Amino acid sequence: MLTEQFVASIGVPEKPPATNIAKDAAIFIHEFQPLAAQRTVLKKSATPPNCLAVSDNHVFAAQQGKGVVNVYGRQKGNLEAVVPFTEHITCLALACDDTVLVLGTAEGRIFLWETCTGRQITTAQAHLNAVTALAVDPTSNFLLSASADSNVHVWAIPSLLSFANVGTEGFAQLSTFTSHREGVTALAVGHSSSSCNIAVTTSTDNRCLVWDYHTNTVLRTFLLPSVPRCVTLDAADRAVYVGYEDGSVQQLDLLSPGKADSAQLQSVIDSADGTVPRQPSTAPRWRAPNSSTDAALSIGLSFDSCTLLSGHQSGAVLAWDVASGRVQTNVLQIPLPGPVSNLLFLPVIGLPEKSKRRLNVLAVVKPKFGAFDSANGFVPGNYALNVELASNLHSTESAFQQALTAPSFGQKLIDEGLSELASWGKNADTTANGDATGDSEDFMALDGESDKPRQPNLEEQNAALKAQLESLRRLQTASFDKIDKINAERKALLQREQKRLTRRGAGKSNGVQIKNGNVDDELDETEESSDED
Repeated sequence: MLTEQFVASIGVPEKPPATNIAKDAAIFIHEFQPLAAQRTVLKKSATPPNCLAVSDNHVFAAQQGKGVVNVYGRQKGNLEAVVPFTEHITCLALACDDTVLVLGTAEGRIFLWETCTGRQITTAQAHLNAVTALAVDPTSNFLLSASADSNVHVWAIPSLLSFANVGTEGFAQLSTFTSHREGVTALAVGHSSSSCNIAVTTSTDNRCLVWDYHTNTVLRTFLLPSVPRCVTLDAADRAVYVGYEDGSVQQLDLLSPGKADSAQLQSVIDSADGTVPRQPSTAPRWRAPNSSTDAALSIGLSFDSCTLLSGHQSGAVLAWDVASGRVQTNVLQIPLPGPVSNLLFLPVIGLPEKSKRRLNVLAVVKPKFGAFDSANGFVPGNYALNVELASNLHSTESAFQQALTAPSFGQKLIDEGLSELASWGKNADTTANGDATGDSEDFMALDGESDKPRQPNLEEQNAALKAQLESLRRLQTASFDKIDKINAERKALLQREQKRLTRRGAGKSNGVQIKNGNVDDELDETEESSDED
């Protein structure tokens, strides 16, 4: 049976907890379906927005107004470590199969902590103000950092983690998105692994921008009716959901009607007027039945994108039906004791994994700032991984399947594809090198061609195998006959040599004397003459 869970965290509690909530409870893991129930409670945490990250084995929660990250174990539900940093942490994100924790600071820097080695990388002050949100693309190749200075930087994660860029000089962002006029409040990245992936940012300038972070091109501009606080994308990147300060939620459709004479929908990527502002209608804006829910601080979509959860300042968690835009139910019977600052859906339990992770971090290693900075571009000798390796390290995916999740297709794969395309128009009897062969086959021939060789049936294959077996038996019989003949000749030679030695000994014992000659030669002549007789 499939099971879907979500994680909700609260900030600084504003009221005493209810009787059914444990004391100091701050992070809650709830089962959303099939049975709505509380599963795990983590204590002693006050997590601001965008400061919660969850992996398969751990929960990372930055503390509000502090340079501290609490690390919880998901299996035991206990506090494993309290990790201090030199600056206040304002946002978190996981990358590289949950082996790297990315942290944004109040001073505008980016920290990268390898949780399996303890290595910590610190960039220079990239933003003028605090980093408000972080996002990692599905391939873990790009990192987006949004700030209150209205800018969004795009970083290359492999470059940040490379030992060749030790020091702050090599840590330069790839590009900077500067289309917002005020501070960025929320950031989301699409689910595509191709170069056509998109990013969505909201700002206090009451605008939501959909843009391509590979080219910094604005694809769609929405004018919002209120200040947005949170944003998310559905699983197919067809719609954007925004939460507002008044507690309402709005759906922004990324598909628009095409040309006037066409009934097809036009994707946001194909749009040519991305900078033209669009005013969304008020109909898709969903309002809670009770105005006491206050601002929507966090939102999250279920696996099928049919249910939207919103966490509010009052501690309530509402479930919205995406099709109708109405509140289905209040997920929690009693509101949480503090504002629901983070709301994350976990991967569905019971589905086969798309790709097996090769590294599993069972225990985190606390950061060691500057411990590996003297590597001079090489991996230092004291660099050790504290991970559990997968049972099968060899990937069973084909080169094409691996290229689908890579940033681009490899040159070798492209050359092979072009070579196949070029061979389509050639004669089937001509090889790629131009040599004529009578029995060659065009493996890219069309289905309508009838000159393909007929595949032998099972009876013909059995007859061919029997003929091969009979040939092997005849060869074996001939080999054995030859071996017997060789053994007989060898036996005759041994007998002849034995007779020669016997006669030689008899001649010496009778005192045979041969002048001007050799006894052995005489014996040989005598033996030969006897053999002729």
